[in-house]
Amino acid sequence: MTKYYEEAKYNAAFDRCVDVMTRLIQKYGHQVLENKEADALKETECPEDDKQAQPLNKQAA
Repeated sequence: MTKYYEEAKYNAAFDRCVDVMTRLIQKYGHQVLENKEADALKETECPEDDKQAQPLNKQAA
């Protein structure tokens, strides 16, 4: 085990924190990534009636 802090109680607390974070990532990581990908896809989609998103030649007409 690597020593991160001088006091043993701080090392133990850090190890527990890392353990909890690892378990959360393993359990919920795929859901978070799926939600982020879905949000990114929504942001890249452009509706036809959105005047700001249209090319300039269509806005001028």
